Amino acid sequence: MFLRIKNLRVGYGSGGREVEVVRGVDLEIKKGECLGLVGESGCGKTTVGLSITRLIPAHKGRILSGEIIFEDRDILKMDDGALRRLRGDRISYVFQEPFSSLNPVFTIYSQIAECAKGAKNTDDKIAEALKSVGLEKIIGKKNLYPHELSGGMQQRAMIAMAIISRPDLLVLDEPTTALDVTIQAQILELIMDLKEKLGLSILFISHDLRTVFKISDRIAVMYAGVIAEEGQSRDIMSRPRHPYTSGLLASIPSFEHRKQFFNAIEGKAPLFTDLSPGCKFYPRCGYRIDACAKEEPAGCIRQGELKLDGIIKNK
Repeated sequence: MFLRIKNLRVGYGSGGREVEVVRGVDLEIKKGECLGLVGESGCGKTTVGLSITRLIPAHKGRILSGEIIFEDRDILKMDDGALRRLRGDRISYVFQEPFSSLNPVFTIYSQIAECAKGAKNTDDKIAEALKSVGLEKIIGKKNLYPHELSGGMQQRAMIAMAIISRPDLLVLDEPTTALDVTIQAQILELIMDLKEKLGLSILFISHDLRTVFKISDRIAVMYAGVIAEEGQSRDIMSRPRHPYTSGLLASIPSFEHRKQFFNAIEGKAPLFTDLSPGCKFYPRCGYRIDACAKEEPAGCIRQGELKLDGIIKNK
């Protein structure tokens, strides 16, 4: 296995105490595979992504326990030198909202060059990276600043920075959130093309199941700090096994159901400071029984008996 996360637990400081926001996550990513990690905002998705390269700010939180095995080495046990060599070189991270991630006082060229530090023929490397993300028009324009690019071009520049070192794993955290629909489609097409050309493994973090389905080989659905369900993308979209996944699918707008009421999941995701015993989806679940409130199951306690609706049909 290329990357394996075992029993990851992460805590953040809140009100003078430490609160677990990732509560025993297990995930695997194969070589050349795209794994989609989906769930509502605040469920712990980004924290999982940040944990892979140990980018959680020390003043906010810490990894409490677990293992993150990357090619037989535990990232959580690496010293600072090994971790620096890993970041950017073997594993790259693309954050959401590119304008806030790019430094406004440095040129695009200088920021990409920083990611190619130590490489021979830096200008050629930058030109190759820009071309691969569809930014041929700015090749050689070394005085361009982030504010001179559109949102889509900024995101492409961020991806160019991430791939210039030819990493093995790319972590994409909501890479299309701040973009309009047309640009979103272009960025997704770009990511899929780069995956095939470079043989990238990808962790694609998003709250949008429809977007994740387009790009991912497998999907993991996260809720309240745990993985509710995981499987092949088509299986998740056609035969969900957890009521939360079914609820997410039902809430996706569609042309066929444009005259019907919007099927949002009732209630709100629980606060990590106030988690109740049992299944954390219990208060919002239309399939709950008394046993669900007693002990937190791995997945859904009624998984074997429920027949939940998906949004695509298996042929």
